[in-house]
Parts: sequence; C-alpha cells; structure tokens
Amino acid sequence: MEQDILHASEYDLSGFFPFWPRLTPEQQRKLAGYCTLRSFAAGENIYFHRFCNGGMYYVFSGAIRIYMISAAGREATIYHRYPGQTGIILEFSEQKTENIIPVFQAEAETTLVYLSKTDMYKAARVHVALQELYMDVTAECVQEVVNSFFSFAFLPLRERLARVLLEKVQSAGSTTVSATHESLASAVGTSREVATRSLGKLESEGVLRTGRKHIEILDLERLTEMAM
Repeated sequence: MEQDILHASEYDLSGFFPFWPRLTPEQQRKLAGYCTLRSFAAGENIYFHRFCNGGMYYVFSGAIRIYMISAAGREATIYHRYPGQTGIILEFSEQKTENIIPVFQAEAETTLVYLSKTDMYKAARVHVALQELYMDVTAECVQEVVNSFFSFAFLPLRERLARVLLEKVQSAGSTTVSATHESLASAVGTSREVATRSLGKLESEGVLRTGRKHIEILDLERLTEMAM
C-alpha cells in the first residue's frame, strides 16, 4: 500500500526541477515543502486522485506503467516513466461513460515525489519556471501517447516489440532487462501467446535470450535496426 516516506527536503530534487541549482536554500526549502514522497509495491495500482487532484510527479526509482484495460480484461500499455523522468497527473472526467481512464501502476517497487496541482500554483510563486516545466512535461507525455497510438496503428508487431525492448535497455542501462511475456504483450498490444512466439523467433535468430522474468539482449545492434 502506498505510504509517505521521509521528507522531500531530504532528497535531491534537481532531477525533478531543472532550475533547482538556481534557487536559494530558502527557496529550495519552500519548494520541497510542497512536494510529497510516496512508495509503492511492485504491481500496485496508483490512484493519484485519492491524494491529489492533478499535478505532476518525478520517479526516483522503479517504473510507472500507464495503461488501458478493456472490459474483457485485455491490457495495452500507453507509455512508461522510469527513474529520472517526470510525468503528469491528469484530471479525467468520469461523467461520460465513453471516457477512457488510464491506469497508473508501479511496475516495480517504486519511489516517487509528486506535486499536486493546488500546491503547484503556490509553488510557482517560488520560481516562475515551474509553469514552463509543467507545460514541457505535459507536451512530452502527450507525445508519448501519440507515439503509442502510431505504434499500435501502423507498426508491425516485430518492430513494436523491438522498440519496447530497446526502451527498457536504455532505461536500465543494461542489456539484461526485467520483463515477462505478459508485460511485453501488454506493451505491444497483443496476446501473451503471440508475444511468446515473437520472442521465440527473435531468440532463434540470436537477437535475445529469454529467462525467468528477464530478457537478455545478445545483439543490440540488430535490435536497434529493427526498432527503426
């Protein structure tokens, strides 16, 4: 279950706020005071609306998966936020039944810091660059959604799978990444069986090696070419 951990002032927030070094110690203290740190267990869904109404968050460790789920239980990952990345907490309207409300999930044990919309307005008085940061983060997340839509709509499964694996490699900084066939299937918008067959083909071609809850990339250059 999510819980408050430590004080935001005890963490280096320069990753969250690029303008952090330009603030005075007093301004840093005030800005940190508006932020809240939370931790989540692997697989736990994050219901931001329970503790803040809009805003943005920064991932210190772990991984956040933003995905959709159908009435039949089929999942499709929209995008991820990894350590060092910032995401937005959108206010979604549930008044219309046709509105799709994405789910936020801690894909691994995760620690993040968030700044609610209400506190963001107050914090903007500390440094006006906060407004520009929010716009930049929003634009980046919207671009992620557009990229995902393009991938699902136009790219063949093999290329989608290569892109997801390459993203995990870049995030982990290692050619061995944590991933299950089920999570990869969700990320590329297909069934687990189809994802398993595709991984098996890539393994037979010497591109990767599958293991228990992990994938080892053997030919990163080839994977990169497939992801182009």
